[in-house]
Amino acid sequence: MKVFLDSSFIIAYVIEIDDNYKSALKLEDEKIFDNECYISNLIINEIVTVIGNKINLDLALNTYCAIKDNCIIINEYDTSNFNDNVMNMYKKYNTKLSFTDCAIIEIMKKNNINNLVSFDKSFDRVEEIIRIY
Repeated sequence: MKVFLDSSFIIAYVIEIDDNYKSALKLEDEKIFDNECYISNLIINEIVTVIGNKINLDLALNTYCAIKDNCIIINEYDTSNFNDNVMNMYKKYNTKLSFTDCAIIEIMKKNNINNLVSFDKSFDRVEEIIRIY
């Protein structure tokens, strides 16, 4: 199964004080990482920034290396008109989803990925996505 990993999941997985830490570990126990895992540069940016700011540079670097070694990284900017398409989706959801969340939807759509590992309930309003949490 193809799954896209959202920053909320990865951050919860590596930061023990995160509210969703135990849920992230449960997903690991359920073998979520045995799937074909995808992530994008935008999400890596969020993950590294949050972990670096909340914890430290070493954990941010280790997390980045783990992502690089275990996920398929999608370069969203290889997609023509990417930001225009994301902006159209952002307008469609009338700011009920962030621009980055709309980018995730666009990336998933372009890469035929239906499953999203995320603790962000905002994605529940997107019919084309199956949120795993």
